[in-house]
Amino acid sequence: MKELKRTWIHAALLALAAIVAYVQAQPKDVNDKPLQPGEIELWKAKPDDVAKIVFEDDQKKVVLEKKSDKGGAWYVGKVEPVPPKKDEGAGGGGGGHADNPHELPKPPPVEATTFASVTVAKELVKTLASLRAKRSFGQVGDDRMKEFGFDKPEGTLRVTVGGVEHALVIGAPTAGAATRYARDVDSKVVYVIDGSVVSDLKAGAPRLSERNQHEWKWNEPDAVTISGGGKSKRVVHAGTEGHRFWADANSADQNDETSGNWLMKVERLRPNTFLESMPDGATRVLRVEYRSGSEEKGFLELYHRDDKKEPYFIVTEELRMPATVTRQNAEQILDDLATVLPGAELPKYAKEEPDGGHPPIMPEPEAPVAPVASGSASAAPGGSAKPPASAAPSGKPAAPKSPGPLVTPKGKAPAPEY
Repeated sequence: MKELKRTWIHAALLALAAIVAYVQAQPKDVNDKPLQPGEIELWKAKPDDVAKIVFEDDQKKVVLEKKSDKGGAWYVGKVEPVPPKKDEGAGGGGGGHADNPHELPKPPPVEATTFASVTVAKELVKTLASLRAKRSFGQVGDDRMKEFGFDKPEGTLRVTVGGVEHALVIGAPTAGAATRYARDVDSKVVYVIDGSVVSDLKAGAPRLSERNQHEWKWNEPDAVTISGGGKSKRVVHAGTEGHRFWADANSADQNDETSGNWLMKVERLRPNTFLESMPDGATRVLRVEYRSGSEEKGFLELYHRDDKKEPYFIVTEELRMPATVTRQNAEQILDDLATVLPGAELPKYAKEEPDGGHPPIMPEPEAPVAPVASGSASAAPGGSAKPPASAAPSGKPAAPKSPGPLVTPKGKAPAPEY
């Protein structure tokens, strides 16, 4: 029995060693995987070698430019409108003339936008560092442009890798619509490439902008320091694996629901629009620091500025650039911060009021008027019909109904403060 047991143990160890060796032998990068049958590598490099990505169509120019800091690589994105071509004229570009109902409506004008891109940009870079084509059609002359959709191209993709720019004209989607025809500008060779790259770049800022506060997941930090209004508080993750909660660092065995609920609201803050730089007069009103053991995981800072439309914005280690957040969410977080940090001297800002700052005014209810029977109205001196007094079923005049309390405006109410 002992010999048999040893045999099974050795077999299990050998199987485990084989699995570990197989996993370690697998390519760690998607670009290191061997080419599939029919695949062609247009160029080969590492993601760190990609410095710039540009996609331009007849409406806009989308640019992703690499930046680096202690947190790693990230990308500044820009969307710029492209001037219409001369041959389009005043009514070009699908103007949607009234006398031609079948003509497509003119797309809305493109607004210049700057944004930070991390998550989506990194995935794009992984694909574009060593772009692979599903197949090649060889060199295709100008006489066959319409066959692949190059007579009306979707745009031009330019990727700068290792100081060298590669340019592809993007044609029509293939029959499956998951891939696109692409023609190398220099060699005139036509390829079939992944269409998701084109879709992401063509969508612009709504698709490429960073929407996550942090790269890590929210259950990773084990300690958070909350600072604002001259006060600070440190809370820690406590409890068992199945029942985790936030607790005051000085009472780690007690569930601090107030701080836990407040941190959940902070997590819901999402960037709306990015600002190229910190605006003048911006004041930091809150800082939240996240740690895991001795490692600093990240931070979130909430700022206020004098701006009626977008007075609040955040900065995090992932976003890199200031980004506006919803006013209602920011004010709710600051309102509740007083319960998390008792005694904190928080600045008081006028909150947004409905209807341009005026309190809503209810209309005065009208007194009920009895219906007038046909032919029974007596003529008033001015020629208008005078409604008769309403009668009760017994024939006696009915008691007048109360019109209810009148609501009168009391002027502009003072702005509430927190």
